[in-house]
Amino acid sequence: MTNYQQAQMTRNTGTCVYLAANTAATVDDIPFIAAASKMETDTAAADVSADAAATDNTGYSLDKEIEKDEVSQMAAQLCASSKVKMDKDGNNVVSNALKDSVTYYLRASDAVCVTRLMSVYNTMLTNILLITSDYLTEAQLATFLTKINSFRTLKGSTTLVNTNMPLLTAQLKTDLKQTCADIVVLKMLLKKYKLTNPTFYNGLRAACKMPAVTILHTTVYIIVIDASTTGVLAGVQGTLTRSKQLPVTNVGGVMVYTTVGAGMATGTFAKQGFVTKIVKMTILSGKKNTFTVALTPGIMTAEQEAAVIATVAKIVADEKAAKATKAKLKKEAKAAAALVAVTVVEPEAIVPKTTEDGAV
Repeated sequence: MTNYQQAQMTRNTGTCVYLAANTAATVDDIPFIAAASKMETDTAAADVSADAAATDNTGYSLDKEIEKDEVSQMAAQLCASSKVKMDKDGNNVVSNALKDSVTYYLRASDAVCVTRLMSVYNTMLTNILLITSDYLTEAQLATFLTKINSFRTLKGSTTLVNTNMPLLTAQLKTDLKQTCADIVVLKMLLKKYKLTNPTFYNGLRAACKMPAVTILHTTVYIIVIDASTTGVLAGVQGTLTRSKQLPVTNVGGVMVYTTVGAGMATGTFAKQGFVTKIVKMTILSGKKNTFTVALTPGIMTAEQEAAVIATVAKIVADEKAAKATKAKLKKEAKAAAALVAVTVVEPEAIVPKTTEDGAV
């Protein structure tokens, strides 16, 4: 159920509760009583559809989806680093067994994903001495196994959402549309009470009003790696111009922004011992936005840190200026449209007709 549909359900419930509590106000009004009864019936039908849709969604978990994304990213990064060593040693058998594509894990069903994760984990564990600690450490493998177990044991599903009975969602949409039509009818029939019963009139008008709809922001995943080793980096601090959140990468090198507006955004990523990086990115609404950022080892000087602060400040100022300009142009266009000249039609002169003898 979308946030807008949830708001409609809340509006419908409030309207029906108010109608049930004020039946005395319309006791002799047959058309209104019929409209109120239909509203209650249609709302009940929408409730049934909503319950059915919720049942179909049973097991879906955003937490599990985030866990799956993080462990898949970590698997790909660890495999990529290990493959570098195996390829250098000409060990193609082990290298080919290490799948370094995120989608290899992420797009599989949850059960298959776990199987694939454990397969590469066992391959890396068996060959850890060959891979060497420069490319893969025991601590990284231990963290990887913890992430696998966390994903495996977390309740829910990341894939089976409205796939078995998609008509349930369509039915809910249809039922809610009918309740919206009922609201329109009620408001029309309510007009007669504006003067005769203002309390009832104002109360029902308020009940029929849609509540505020919560805006659902796009989620952004940032994976930070060491440019020199391609290994993931934990403890990286991130900022994003379209979010007030200040996340830090976890042991898998992943940070998550959950409240980001769509559009162009600028991120800064910093960690002691690495050069701070500024990245521009396009956030797509309704999509899973995942970006990989590589930090280069190095010590930031005071001049470099000042330059980063100045650069970000200028980017933010430019974004605000562009937004203000856009708003100004929109306002000017609206004003210009309102001043469209109205064509004035001059009345046609009426010339009196005269007869031959001069009479009008």
